[in-house]
Amino acid sequence: MNKKKASEGENFLLYIPKKKHINYKEIKGRIVLYFEHNKIVEKLARLIVKKPKTTDIELDELSSEVWRLIDGNNTIYEIMEKMKIKFGSRCEPLNERLILFMRYLNKKNWISFNKEKAKTKSKVS
Repeated sequence: MNKKKASEGENFLLYIPKKKHINYKEIKGRIVLYFEHNKIVEKLARLIVKKPKTTDIELDELSSEVWRLIDGNNTIYEIMEKMKIKFGSRCEPLNERLILFMRYLNKKNWISFNKEKAKTKSKVS
């Protein structure tokens, strides 16, 4: 198995996500992320494939709510609890879905995790 394991004592649910991608808007209750393709390789690809300079991704209702809840203060666990209250069983299985979504956002470099605050927050609780 080639996956990295969290160091002992760390709980992913106590990580605090923070937005890194700042180019987004809320349109009719949905979050739309905008991406500009201005790197040299992307400019070349745009010329060859006739790709637009800017692309966007519209998040669904659940993903948009998660994006709104990522404020640099809420832990993943707190986001999960707020999602349960707002959507109930519509978002089940919430644990697996939220963790996968957070890891995807992190992999794409759209969010980062603050682990230091998470450790402090768990000691205070």
